Amino acid sequence: MNRRLLPGTAAALLLWVVTAVALPPGSTPRETELGQEAAFDIERSVLLVDDEETLEKLSGMLAEIAAATSRPDVEYIPHIVASPVVNAFVVPGGWVYVTRGLLDAVQSDDELAGVLGHEIAHNVRQHAIERMRNAPKGLGLLQLASLAAVVLGKSPEAAMLAGAAANAITAAVLNGGSVAAEVDADQEGVGYLLKTRYDPVGFLTFLERMAGSSGKFIEEELGIYRTHPLSKDRVRQARDFLLEKNIPIHRRLVTNPPQPEARSVRSEAGEPRTAVVFTGRTLFLLAGHDEERSAEAVATVSWALDHEVPRGEIRIVPVEGGVRVMAGSGPPLFLSPSDGEANGVTDAVLGGRVRGVLADLVEAEKNRILANYQLY
Repeated sequence: MNRRLLPGTAAALLLWVVTAVALPPGSTPRETELGQEAAFDIERSVLLVDDEETLEKLSGMLAEIAAATSRPDVEYIPHIVASPVVNAFVVPGGWVYVTRGLLDAVQSDDELAGVLGHEIAHNVRQHAIERMRNAPKGLGLLQLASLAAVVLGKSPEAAMLAGAAANAITAAVLNGGSVAAEVDADQEGVGYLLKTRYDPVGFLTFLERMAGSSGKFIEEELGIYRTHPLSKDRVRQARDFLLEKNIPIHRRLVTNPPQPEARSVRSEAGEPRTAVVFTGRTLFLLAGHDEERSAEAVATVSWALDHEVPRGEIRIVPVEGGVRVMAGSGPPLFLSPSDGEANGVTDAVLGGRVRGVLADLVEAEKNRILANYQLY
């Protein structure tokens, strides 16, 4: 930096910055000052959406996840950017920006929580500030002086540097982070979610879809040229981390898959029946129209699909007055002789058919997931 721009107090300020601005964990007030400048710089160039209901929801999610971190007293303030591109980022101090494209792309609150946890992890681990600290020597001095200008904001020389500070902070937040930082945020975020009601598998399914489609986030409207390294390796690392933590990976539970349903129908003779249907195909019939039994049947099929119950764990158990279909540890389905008659067979034969149908459906759904989520 040209010292002629920093006579007197400004030179002393630069010396203080170089030796004292360490920004250790817990320096929330300082980060807040920096973030205010960066947020102002960002919001001058984007259109924000005033969606009170969604912002309230985001605030609640951010608060729950933040409470699970090593810095639970940081308050995260959400903003929605009117952009169709899928993106999210955080600036020091807790300003969180999500695009409308992201909100439309996630298939569950679990997926959204995964993205929010990832961004919170960047703030908790101070990745943006670390990037600024590790900048090339000349640029680093300018950034550090700018940081001090924002923090102290007293001398005329400091005021002149305030605009540069906002740009420096914004660049550090939005420009390319290392793969290591992204993976670190992935794993930290999953750790947070384990202490909340959200399923961290949602973060994996989100990564898988993004990697399978474009492989990166790019938001030119925001000036973001940070490419999240959504590579096959990173997806594998996220999956392996979940497995190391003994977290069952059931993708249907955190996405928006096709669901079984019960429909009221009638036989050719006009007798009431309930058809259990999946993707337009009738799986089997129940005698009569009984809402409780219909819900039971749908629950059994859903459990088998959602938890990928293996064929060997789908059993038929004879019980008084019929048979019971057991899909792993899920809710059982009772089949009576009347149900068998509705399908033109005995209850025992119907039980065997239902077992085969469930096993085939589970395999078909696993193949669909393999195709849709580009698993590696």
